[in-house]
Amino acid sequence: MAELIDHNGRPAISVNGKIYPPMMVTIRTMEEGKRILFDEEYFKALGESGIRIFFLICDTLWLKPDAVDLFRTEAQMLLKAVPDALIIPRMGLHPTNEWIEAHPEECLKYSDGAQPPVHLFSESYERDLPMHYSLCSDKWREDAGKALSETWAELMKLPYADRIIGCFLAAGGTSEWYYMFEVVDEKNKRVLDHSEAFRRHFSRYLTERYGTDEALQKAWKDPSATLENPPIPDYEAHYFASRVDYDCAFPPMRMYTNKPVPPPPSNGTSQGAFADLDLHMEVYDFYRAWSLGSADSVLHFAKVIKDMTPDKLVGAFFGSQGCTEYLSAGSAAGTVKVLQSPYIDFLAAPGVYENRQPGGQEGQREVQDSFALHGKMYIVEQDTRTLKENRYFMNCAEIFDMTDTLNVMKREFGRNIADDVQAWWFDQLLGRPRYKYPEVYNLIKCQQKIAKDAYSLDRTKKNEIAFIFDEESICAASRQTFRDAVEDMRNYEIHRIGASVDQYYHNDLDLDTMPSYKMYVFFNTYVLTKKEREAIKRKLKKDGAVAVFLHGAGFIDPDREPHNSVKNMEDLTGFSFGLEDHYFDPNFRWNGERHEISENLDKREIFGNFARRRHEMLAGRRVNAYSKFPPYLYPMLYAKDERATHLAYFLTSGYPAVSVKELDGYTSVYYNSKSISSATLRALAHFAGCHIYTESDEVLYAGRNYLTFHADHTGKKTLRFPHPVSVFEVYEEKFYGKGVTEIEFDAYLGETKTFRMIEE
Repeated sequence: MAELIDHNGRPAISVNGKIYPPMMVTIRTMEEGKRILFDEEYFKALGESGIRIFFLICDTLWLKPDAVDLFRTEAQMLLKAVPDALIIPRMGLHPTNEWIEAHPEECLKYSDGAQPPVHLFSESYERDLPMHYSLCSDKWREDAGKALSETWAELMKLPYADRIIGCFLAAGGTSEWYYMFEVVDEKNKRVLDHSEAFRRHFSRYLTERYGTDEALQKAWKDPSATLENPPIPDYEAHYFASRVDYDCAFPPMRMYTNKPVPPPPSNGTSQGAFADLDLHMEVYDFYRAWSLGSADSVLHFAKVIKDMTPDKLVGAFFGSQGCTEYLSAGSAAGTVKVLQSPYIDFLAAPGVYENRQPGGQEGQREVQDSFALHGKMYIVEQDTRTLKENRYFMNCAEIFDMTDTLNVMKREFGRNIADDVQAWWFDQLLGRPRYKYPEVYNLIKCQQKIAKDAYSLDRTKKNEIAFIFDEESICAASRQTFRDAVEDMRNYEIHRIGASVDQYYHNDLDLDTMPSYKMYVFFNTYVLTKKEREAIKRKLKKDGAVAVFLHGAGFIDPDREPHNSVKNMEDLTGFSFGLEDHYFDPNFRWNGERHEISENLDKREIFGNFARRRHEMLAGRRVNAYSKFPPYLYPMLYAKDERATHLAYFLTSGYPAVSVKELDGYTSVYYNSKSISSATLRALAHFAGCHIYTESDEVLYAGRNYLTFHADHTGKKTLRFPHPVSVFEVYEEKFYGKGVTEIEFDAYLGETKTFRMIEE
């Protein structure tokens, strides 16, 4: 029996009572054309290094009539190489091209009737599809569900079926449950999705939300709208999603220094970077339904497996907040529903494909501590590059030798142990093994021992900072807004604070099981109901915390009119607000009243903007830039509260940029920007009384028992501990101090050290 259980305070994989900590492995062996390139020596060495759970590729019999034969061949090879291996098949749920051609009504359709072809790529199946199948199609769910049931039944007949401990559901682009089309086609000024499949789903969503045609018509301000045949928002209603980002970055008129600032870009459907729900609630409902449709499909297929084999684990790629399109992909805004389901045990995602070089940090796409709070598990697909890459990816990842390889693998493993998430090493280099080196095998063997030790200890987290995110807000704010407020911070700043943080959806704050924190940072909580605002304030007051609200927090209430209003922000944050309907740059200096938060921050440095060099891995090239589009604030939502302390002012507008106010039982901070630096977060953490391990602005992951430090420059480093500990470096097997509260050590650029902190 395979299940997730609470093991020493966090979820763990248990198979027949035995606990399996990270790491696991996925090796791509199946070449298109049905040839299996199985390297027995490679798998055997991984098994000897301590790996026991392997993900194997398996499509359905519908897609490949010989799918079970191919799986059987590879499974037998694996079990010969690793006799006690456990297996989780990655089940491809893609329809055949014949099915697509027979069911065009179940495929995406633009507003002009076009249904373009698309090139689908996954680990074992690559095809030019005549159309993109809908991820919320009832017919696809029915037929793919039958195929999944049939294929799974055959797998359960295999003599080693007891070794198959779960099922990993794969669909959409690269098996990650995303659409490979943009909702808005700017070139042709057309929008998705006008298919019959989506209309059926949209109708169900709206019926559940509104109940009657009259309620729908009132919310949409459209007397012709019906639940049975809801209209799809037209091209203009999607202006907020990305066109406003472009228009703010590239004004349509030539700029001269002696000319006035161009007027704010608008087509009358949005309020700056936010959807105007007072005029166009239908576009918010569209994007909510767009993501929830994919979530419903994940749960549909998960139920098929759980009904057949309740003693198996079920998971999928889903819920990525980063590295996939927030709005168009259709996989970011339905995660909470999936986490609340009994049919799913885990969700997975690769790390973000930027800032992975030595000295950087690999950002994660999921809100992992919400997973644990719901008894679920987040699993990282750790496709960590090595010196085996071709020269293009070797250059863009800056992994040139074995030293780089080992240090980056130590960094990613150290993050997984400190953040307490599962992971698998993923090798997609077909026929050219990524991790096939004696040095890597030795490292993995050492790490498996470290993981076993980590799982034997108390795994209850004791972090003092919580980062709070919102998935509903994804449906009401622009693409660049989320890039600035969520992705850049998580990819570049979060692990340079010098303290570890936990990450949740705001929905968790109302749960009795939600831990207490000294500081809460609300990054993208733009859309909140009154009930949700009250839950947030209740939690802050109970914990006596410092609450940091970024630009626009609480601006939209979908249940209160007007929906878009600074009154909603006042209700959440406790500040009085002003609004100017124009776009402004977010640059500010700490030139306001003196305060503990700002006293040690550089008064001449410019804050409020993303200021770290961007390092991306895209299609075999390296991109170094500071931003895709320059950040902006539109509308300007500024605190004008006379009872607040204003610590900073914007350099071009003069409006307050950072404000602090003592409320009943907690402190509220309004940080009026989308970009917040690690230095600012560290200053706020000091103010909130949180422990900081290092001030060096380098990469650090700290858990209850382990701390991983990754250097971004060569020199002497200092770590400080909240109480006396003995500090043991697990790879060197060396004590750096016993019963100490501080250690110093030398490290070179890209070096990783992982310390076991043993309490005295």
